[in-house]
Amino acid sequence: MNDASLALQDAVEAALRADADLTAAAGGVLRLFTVSAPSGTPKPYLVIGEDQVVPDGLSCPSDEYFTRVHVWTLSDDGIEASRREAKAIAGHVRRVLDGALAVPGFVTSDWAFEFAEHLTDKDGLTCHSVVDHRFHLDPA
Repeated sequence: MNDASLALQDAVEAALRADADLTAAAGGVLRLFTVSAPSGTPKPYLVIGEDQVVPDGLSCPSDEYFTRVHVWTLSDDGIEASRREAKAIAGHVRRVLDGALAVPGFVTSDWAFEFAEHLTDKDGLTCHSVVDHRFHLDPA
């Protein structure tokens, strides 16, 4: 089977960029990166981060793909405002990715929201949310 991880990453990026409500929640400008944001990038921003491929264990040629999106926020109004902003943006990420994404060369036969985690950075001011989804992709 061909590995769909890059095609899925592109589909995740396209879906996030296309969502006007997500852009609005991020302050009207969607700063979205893969792997990491450039140093000095103003918050809020999102990073399409780690992913994982797991064979489905069946005889059919399909795999499960796990994707992670990070949300980073820092509000001038303090940690509570940062946390609220991170949770709101993470909620939009969850909604956008909770569906059958168009992945060229593959069919999304199943998908699920896995979890969200909301963390406070060690600086005590920055909030970091992590949103994970699972996609079962079959060759088209």
